[in-house]
Amino acid sequence: MPEVIRSPSWVLTNQRGNSFEYSIFLTSLLLGQGYNAYVASGYASREQTTYDMSGNPCPYMPEPAKISPESKTSSVSKYQLKPPAQFQSKLLLEIEAARLKKLEQEEQDKQFEQRKLIMERERLPADEFWGQRVHAWVVILPDNQTGGARHQEVLEPFFIEPSSGQHYSLDNHQTNLLYHGIESLWNDRNYWVNMQTCEKACEEIDWNLADNSLWLSLLPSETIKELEMEMVKPDEDFNGHVDKHLDMPTSYVEQIDIQSLDYERRFPNGRKTMMFKKTKVELFAPYVQMDGLIEKITVHEDYECEKATHVYEKYSNRGDKLFQSTFFVGEGIRVDLYKRGRSDAVKEHHYSIDGDSVTDERTLEFYDVVRSDGLSKIQVHPHYLTQHYVGRKDLLYYRNDKLPATKDIAVREFCIKDNKIELKYHYKEDDVTRATRTFIKPSDRGDRLPDPLAPLEKSLDLFYLLETQLKEEEQSVVYVHEAERLINTFLKLRKSEQGIPKLTVSQFDRHRNDEAKAAMFAHEETLREQSERQIEEEIDYLQPYLARLGNPDKLNKNQAFQVQQECLNDFKETLVNRANRIWRKLQVIRLNFEELQRQLAQADDLTKEEIDSLTERATEANFEMHTLDVRLKRHVELSSTRYQSMLSKLNSHPRLSSLSEQ
Repeated sequence: MPEVIRSPSWVLTNQRGNSFEYSIFLTSLLLGQGYNAYVASGYASREQTTYDMSGNPCPYMPEPAKISPESKTSSVSKYQLKPPAQFQSKLLLEIEAARLKKLEQEEQDKQFEQRKLIMERERLPADEFWGQRVHAWVVILPDNQTGGARHQEVLEPFFIEPSSGQHYSLDNHQTNLLYHGIESLWNDRNYWVNMQTCEKACEEIDWNLADNSLWLSLLPSETIKELEMEMVKPDEDFNGHVDKHLDMPTSYVEQIDIQSLDYERRFPNGRKTMMFKKTKVELFAPYVQMDGLIEKITVHEDYECEKATHVYEKYSNRGDKLFQSTFFVGEGIRVDLYKRGRSDAVKEHHYSIDGDSVTDERTLEFYDVVRSDGLSKIQVHPHYLTQHYVGRKDLLYYRNDKLPATKDIAVREFCIKDNKIELKYHYKEDDVTRATRTFIKPSDRGDRLPDPLAPLEKSLDLFYLLETQLKEEEQSVVYVHEAERLINTFLKLRKSEQGIPKLTVSQFDRHRNDEAKAAMFAHEETLREQSERQIEEEIDYLQPYLARLGNPDKLNKNQAFQVQQECLNDFKETLVNRANRIWRKLQVIRLNFEELQRQLAQADDLTKEEIDSLTERATEANFEMHTLDVRLKRHVELSSTRYQSMLSKLNSHPRLSSLSEQ
């Protein structure tokens, strides 16, 4: 137990403290946000008190990729040939089954031994101070009595560890292994001593703080008696005896004020490192790292965290829209994920860290809905390049029902080295083979139609087909060069983005957006100057009336009296018109409210949604009626005062000085 507990403002300034100071600081913030929070003083495990999470699974691990249902289902054709019957000896089958069973048993024994070794390795050493290590944490309880702002949000009690920010449910067995018991609770309202035994840790604790047999409070009347006193109406004659009791001392802590930059920084110096089981987690605040890195998770295959297998990285505010990168150390493969907004519409990039040339193996996936050509994926191999499209008008590989199968080309291969063109057509319905055609340059009538009954093609048609394929061959070469140019441009752009990464700044970020900051300061300066000018310049109420008289330098007594009366009459008319406008608006809303009340009274045939809508509209109308009624009464009360103020201003006006002359 610490001898001195420093204030939350000190913890906020120095960003360090013990478990009690952290718990008090976090409880103060949660109370300010409407949570029914308490500081719990009790006993915890060695790992929890020393903030040792090296034996816990990493909670920051990304979710594994989900396999779509389509990839799981295997399509089996109903026309598939049945395998021939297998005639085997039953003795041989029994021997083979026994051998497989033995191998399976050996594999199970091997896995059992491995699990046993892992359990022995992960078993924590015995703690000689088990159940005696003093610790403090935060308890959040449901606010069922007062029905606070978080009444519907918090339904069950739970713990929060202030050192890590992790929450623990009380119905979890792991929680009882971490927290062994509670001695007392306190917050800004009272201090409660736990009168219950904690033989089963915190599992069977009753959290009814109003029961003094379970929780002994330092200020007894701060529980149910206060609520009973609040239920007594002010106009009732209450002559009962009121107990005098100690009040909770006023807070000695200064107001907790977290600056926006400190709140955004999150960790001391903007970074934090945590060690979990076979995992190292590094967290960074936004804009702390030059490349926008905010989270780095390194997964190792050993407990000493020396041999890394995977590295997961998350980024924010990147100008190139990179938000996640995964590196597979053993394979040397990296996968980068991008958000929408790039000029090249790249979505994913799978590549080897050693390959920077166009011909190296890689895969680029695109947001096909953004690209005009519908390109969704490019697969690059040292010997070939494959492009996948979505929504192509020419259908490419897909069947075109408007053409016969013998005219609809499915696959077209340009063998430039062998100086030939091979065409493969789509399958006709109910056929197991398809038509093919090979052109050898110079042109040879090398058609191979497997259907002997198919009509022969005319020489002119074959010539036109060959001419079309030659043009398509030239266009295909152009497509390949364009794809290589696209990949080359992307690689150059990615190299510059990784070399000097640019971070984007929100236009609402007043700390980093210099242009927005300058514009905001200029606007504030303009408003300040305008307000100063309005204060300096006195409003001359007589200017419109003097203009009617030609703005004479001096007014005689009759003219001054005329100007004064006209100004006062107009001011009276303004007050009356304002009152009439408020009254007319009040009458309109009152009629609307009465109509809504009539509809609610006849709500037998209405649905629940219609009744709720009418009730909401009636509540709004009632609120507007109350507001207008208050405005009208206040206007009537202040009209006389405003009239007298205007009269005194006119009497002291220098242009009406002739009225006071004898």
